[in-house]
Amino acid sequence: MTDKQLEKLATRVAELVLTGLIEKQKEWDQQFTTDLNELTQDGFGNARLVNEEELILAEIARLMTLLSSYEENEQYEKAAIIHNKLKILEDKLNKL
Repeated sequence: MTDKQLEKLATRVAELVLTGLIEKQKEWDQQFTTDLNELTQDGFGNARLVNEEELILAEIARLMTLLSSYEENEQYEKAAIIHNKLKILEDKLNKL
């Protein structure tokens, strides 16, 4: 196979890969939009507001996951910062 033929083949493969990725991204975008609409609508088609308690709980869950990761990777300084943030959010949650 000549260099020109290899280059043509490589270009064709790249085009096929990119086309596939673009199509898959369109599917993911559509699914994301559908999921987001389901999360933000109540049973009557009205927008649902997320209250402060739900936001705090979501942030606590995210920070706990991050804390676990930092502890597993022995990144104790970062873990300490996350731990302090968790304390602040837990105090805020208890005051609600």
